[in-house]
Amino acid sequence: MNRSVESPLPVLLFGAGGLAAEIVDIAARAGGPRIVGCVVDRAAGSAAAPPSGLPVHRWDDVANDGARYAAVNAIGSPERRTFIEKAEARGFTFLTVVDPSAQIFPSAVIGSGSVIGAGTVIGAAARIGRHVFVNRGCTIGHHCEVGEFASCYAAVHVGSFSRIGRGSEIGIGAIVIDRISLGGGTWVGAGSLVTKDVPEGARVVGSPARRIGSAGGPR
Repeated sequence: MNRSVESPLPVLLFGAGGLAAEIVDIAARAGGPRIVGCVVDRAAGSAAAPPSGLPVHRWDDVANDGARYAAVNAIGSPERRTFIEKAEARGFTFLTVVDPSAQIFPSAVIGSGSVIGAGTVIGAAARIGRHVFVNRGCTIGHHCEVGEFASCYAAVHVGSFSRIGRGSEIGIGAIVIDRISLGGGTWVGAGSLVTKDVPEGARVVGSPARRIGSAGGPR
């Protein structure tokens, strides 16, 4: 799969911040899907920066509309998991969104509900799990595995044969060299260089990256 999944249904974005605005533009560049609003799991007026012209709905107002709308994730942090799983349990189907400028090798696999940003390259035989967020300008090496609900922020580079655990976060501009394993729920600080395996739930920063504490484990 190397392009966005299409849907005959109108689409609700789950989230209403800056990433939602970016996904609206990705959808426009890709020729669809048709986005008709945003959904937040809090007071609708607390949305940080909803895309211009799109209404913002509270979850309680649309929770029974899973058959009427498709959904797209617009939350970058792994905390999206609770919201997404709640929506899936109510019948919402999440679409995969891939910016047209991204390059996905034919043998790579992108899990459902994932978002792949502009200029990203995903190498041969890579496996991207469900609901993964890969931001602008990232590279994911060949034969990598990225667990579900993981987040790679802008300009992250992950070397070949590496494994990124479920719910992990890799900060802007960080590098993970070849054949490294990040345990589930790990947090890598922006600009870090990861040269050794990182245990589950650890927080690491620096070049080379060193452990500074706990991120709380898998999410």
